[in-house]
Amino acid sequence: MNKLSIMLAASASLLLASCGQGDILYADKAVVNLSPVEGNPSAGYMDLHGGRVDVELVGVTSDDVLRLEMHETTEENGMMSMEKLTSIPVPAGKTVKLEPGGKHLMIWGVGEGSKKRGLLTMTLIYSNDDRIEIDAVVRKVGDPAPVTEE
Repeated sequence: MNKLSIMLAASASLLLASCGQGDILYADKAVVNLSPVEGNPSAGYMDLHGGRVDVELVGVTSDDVLRLEMHETTEENGMMSMEKLTSIPVPAGKTVKLEPGGKHLMIWGVGEGSKKRGLLTMTLIYSNDDRIEIDAVVRKVGDPAPVTEE
């Protein structure tokens, strides 16, 4: 190896070491709660963690569902409503929770393969063209909540 190669390798190592988890865009704690009523949509939740720049989640896909949409539940004057979202902002360095009573995924027709495996693979599509694949734990009504680290 020549000196240039050694310097480049050392520089790359330093750059990677300086990247903390707060520097990368990722998602975790993904779960899909299956609907107790066949034909009704299931609900998906997870934490979205912003990287170095503000982005928006602009889509979610899965090969093992009929339809998947982003939604938000809101309350106004004591009335609950739900609306379809075209994007979800994910600010740099912040965590956005997809959770009951707020932003979440509505999922129609979860496939039998995912139900049997207990995992649904989804692809998160961001405004900066990043695509992140995540496996969500699939839960039936009455299943215990998944253990997550805080």
